[in-house]
Amino acid sequence: MRAFEDGPSLERFPLLRDACLLLADVFYMIRKQQKPEWFLTAGMMSHPTPHIARGLRRAFEHIALSCDRRDVRQVVERPSVMRAAPTRLENFLACTRARDPIAPFDDAYWVYLVRNKAEWGVVNLGEIDGRVQDAIRELEELNPHFGKYNLTAAWRVHDLRAGYAIAAMALQPWFIQTDFYDFRDFDHLVEMRKKVTNALQDYRLLDGSPPYVSSSWSSEFFRNHNMRLEVGPIAVDDEDHDVGAGFDSAELHETFKGQY
Repeated sequence: MRAFEDGPSLERFPLLRDACLLLADVFYMIRKQQKPEWFLTAGMMSHPTPHIARGLRRAFEHIALSCDRRDVRQVVERPSVMRAAPTRLENFLACTRARDPIAPFDDAYWVYLVRNKAEWGVVNLGEIDGRVQDAIRELEELNPHFGKYNLTAAWRVHDLRAGYAIAAMALQPWFIQTDFYDFRDFDHLVEMRKKVTNALQDYRLLDGSPPYVSSSWSSEFFRNHNMRLEVGPIAVDDEDHDVGAGFDSAELHETFKGQY
């Protein structure tokens, strides 16, 4: 964060390198959506989309490599174009500070996949205007005999109805009945997650804007100020447009029209 605010310091290159490698691993975990803590961590990083998380991982790896090479120009230039990254780091620091930490802001339009051990081989597609955690809690209350539900994937979208329709189309090859789809193993779940991600990206439905900006990552500043940082659109460097289509776009278009 100091490198973003004040510019990188040559004598702190080793520290910056280690920090960038750590952040690269964090955004890799957020993109993969496989470890139990991925959703909480993503929330503290303002919920980047999988594609943005991939772009951020590559950007931080690039800075780390430039530190190794002592390439001052690259270390200086790369952070200067990562306009949304400081916002995400600021939010993370506000969520994890010792004094008055904030909670991740998770209210949004969500399309999600959940599963439970009692129904191995079945994944449930859902949507909510609010918090995914509340949707999971409601499922557990409605189906107490199934036990705990696990969050398999979640996508923050601009349009809830359209997002759900596109996700359902992407999952059509695995359809069992409305909202339910079958899978064989965890690799199969990865394929399903990728299909939905690419489909939502193709239709520009993924919402990657930071939903919350903390007052400041500095605790002293936080004690003496009460303001919100206005942030412009996410820089192109945060985005990763190298995405293959999840399925035939013409077929999807016809199905999408049918939903309305």
